Amino acid sequence: MAQNDKKSNKSNIILYVAALLLVIWIAFPIYWMTNLSLQAEKEIYSVPPYYFPPNPNINNYWFIFDIEAAVKYFLEQGMSLFLFIPGSIKEFPRAIINSVIIATTVMGYNLIAGMLGSFALTRIRFKGAMPLFYLSIIGRLLPPVVIAVPYYVIIRSIGLLDTLVSVIMVHIMFTMPFTIWILNTYLLGIPTDIEDAARVDGYSYFEILRKVTFPIIKPAIVAIAITSFMISYGEFFFALLLTKTAASRTIPVIIGSAMSEPRVVKGLICAMGVLAMLPAMVIIILFRRYLIRGLVAGAVK
Repeated sequence: MAQNDKKSNKSNIILYVAALLLVIWIAFPIYWMTNLSLQAEKEIYSVPPYYFPPNPNINNYWFIFDIEAAVKYFLEQGMSLFLFIPGSIKEFPRAIINSVIIATTVMGYNLIAGMLGSFALTRIRFKGAMPLFYLSIIGRLLPPVVIAVPYYVIIRSIGLLDTLVSVIMVHIMFTMPFTIWILNTYLLGIPTDIEDAARVDGYSYFEILRKVTFPIIKPAIVAIAITSFMISYGEFFFALLLTKTAASRTIPVIIGSAMSEPRVVKGLICAMGVLAMLPAMVIIILFRRYLIRGLVAGAVK
């Protein structure tokens, strides 16, 4: 018995150490980005580096919204000869709005269409339900590069290139299969007794979905909402391919464009990264309980 307890304790210690290393691996880049965003540019280039900001300030965050102040500051510091302030930083405030609009629209469409589609596939008997389900998720298995050119040609031919609508359409195409898959798994694990009783009482399919099924699958709905928002908010490849101007560019495109510049101001880039991360982090922190329940409940039931 004592030997079993020792083995169990050793196993727990190994698991805790592995979990701690994983947390450090994930959290350290976020910490380091935040640390650099609060330092002056001279402090960022110091050797050895500062693991904590020696003189914390929010100048880099202010400079994102006031480029003229940034130029004036670096001229006064005598650093303008070897540093470059990307012009794309001017587009960052607009990019935040674009990203939120796109991600929110994609999330709303996923909730409505995904819930209706999954309910129909799992609760309404009709021929071809399973082939239709597999057809709906097979598109997600294809690498984005494979379908990039066809999508670009189609969107350009209908005059939607460099618009928010084009990005929304492609993001829906990528997130909808995941939505249908998760909701299908969740719905198939829920007994239909209550729904059958409601049908006997004269409820229509829509009333059953709204009054009976929806309250039960609410954790999965929240999980789908957060996941689809996150996927759309952070998507880079198609957002870069389909947008050309500040009117439609998203946060990942703006940050990627700024990072590609030579001798870029690292503090500004890190501040942009922190600001870009905030909306997603706030959503995850507020709804983390529902996110975990929604993603695992379908497999547990």
